[in-house]
Amino acid sequence: MRIARPPTGTEHQRTRRRTGHALLLVLFLSRVLVAQDGPNAHTSLHDLTTEGAVAARNVPPVAAETDAAAPPFLEDPELAARFQAEVDAAVERALDARLAGIPRPRYIPATDFLPPKGLVLHATKPGESDFPFVLAMNGFLQGRWLQLARGVTEWTDSAGNVLPVNNENEFNLNRVYLQWQGSIGHPQVLYNIALFGSTNAGLLVTVAPVGFVGWAVTKDVKVGIGVTQVPGTREWLMSSMWPMGVDRSMVNTFIRPSYSPGFMSNGALFDETLFYQAGVYNGIDGGAAGIFRQGTAMAWAGNTWWEPLGPFGLGYSDMEHHETPAIRIGTSGVFAKSPARLIADSLAFANPENTVVRLSDGTPLAEPGALGPDTRVDRFNYNLATVDAGLKYRGWSAFAEYSWRLLNDFQGVGPFERTSLFDHGGNLFVGWCFVPRSHEIYARTSAVTGPYGSGAEYGGGLNWYLHQTRQSRLTLEGLWIDSSPAQNYLYPYRAGYTGTAIQAQYLAIF
Repeated sequence: MRIARPPTGTEHQRTRRRTGHALLLVLFLSRVLVAQDGPNAHTSLHDLTTEGAVAARNVPPVAAETDAAAPPFLEDPELAARFQAEVDAAVERALDARLAGIPRPRYIPATDFLPPKGLVLHATKPGESDFPFVLAMNGFLQGRWLQLARGVTEWTDSAGNVLPVNNENEFNLNRVYLQWQGSIGHPQVLYNIALFGSTNAGLLVTVAPVGFVGWAVTKDVKVGIGVTQVPGTREWLMSSMWPMGVDRSMVNTFIRPSYSPGFMSNGALFDETLFYQAGVYNGIDGGAAGIFRQGTAMAWAGNTWWEPLGPFGLGYSDMEHHETPAIRIGTSGVFAKSPARLIADSLAFANPENTVVRLSDGTPLAEPGALGPDTRVDRFNYNLATVDAGLKYRGWSAFAEYSWRLLNDFQGVGPFERTSLFDHGGNLFVGWCFVPRSHEIYARTSAVTGPYGSGAEYGGGLNWYLHQTRQSRLTLEGLWIDSSPAQNYLYPYRAGYTGTAIQAQYLAIF
């Protein structure tokens, strides 16, 4: 068997020249044929190619080992350039025609007033399919460093337990959130699927599924069933993508409900100046609100807010630099008959935002002895009311919210030393974006008080909006925490903690 000798570099160059000359000759002869049809002739790209191929078959082959002479018209540089442009244009038209019917992903970023739509992987155009379907993906990550430097070494809860207060120093992906959303079968049939997790409890952590399926009743009103936030406070409903600082406040962490399965509705009324989110849920905390929950009572919750001067925008900060004042005024309320429960440390991250109802000194309500020796609360009523207000104007911003919580109708092993518990507290954020859309300084505080004690926090920090967008932000923050009644490992709050918290976070939203 004879093995073919591989072509040399010179032969490659000869072949490329012959190929290019032949292609240009095909186009030249095609143009001649078109010209012979008269000035009014109309020939498609396919026709030109076909006619050129017929003409090319009549061209004598070029000797294999000799350089092919260029067609005469290539001797004229201007004419050769014109034919090269024809080749490029024909290729572009052919590619565009082939790709026109293939859906291509596109990215829709956040605006000053709307979160990012994300990467639109598929979107059926109206009228082009009997089964319209839209799929978009977005999400965010929080890379955080946290250092807690304690000011005390221990604290004593209301049950008499002496518990240690620890120093901490760690890096974590504090939140990892991936979301897929769109419509299916009909533009009004909506779906949302999300996976939410954190590395704060270690890498062996359960990822919590959240989301809903629903119906767009009108452009501004939607209803659905799924797992979402129980709308208990304004700060809780504000996405953790848009806080003024590193995260939400201590009072919010202490007093709010959590996620739960339920039936909900949200929307806008009166030309999108009045907004609401409301629903009926399995409980105030989805961690104990499945088919094994105690009883059949539901949690009822709603939140409404008014933006009379125009869109308020995302979060509290005025990084978008409103040229005219923007205000938001709101209120919320929750009522639920709830089981009292503890979350073991090994299970605390089934959903990282799970809520444990606590006394104002940080003692879990379900802790044996919390309301007196040899007592245990099994069930109770949870009542919450809040009011809030926010302002943005020319880089300056302020937000405040006050909350009142009443716990009563305790059931379990008594007698209880109290028949009800009334706790209340508020927060305040003030910021100045001194370099529009880029650099912002802020101060923040919150406090809680109740029959078992009080707690407070004070601090501030710097936000740097990279590339002048909310979707890429670096935050440095320092806090002084005094007798925290709140605990959640997504936040710098540990029950009974007194000391400093220093945090640095990079937030990436896509």
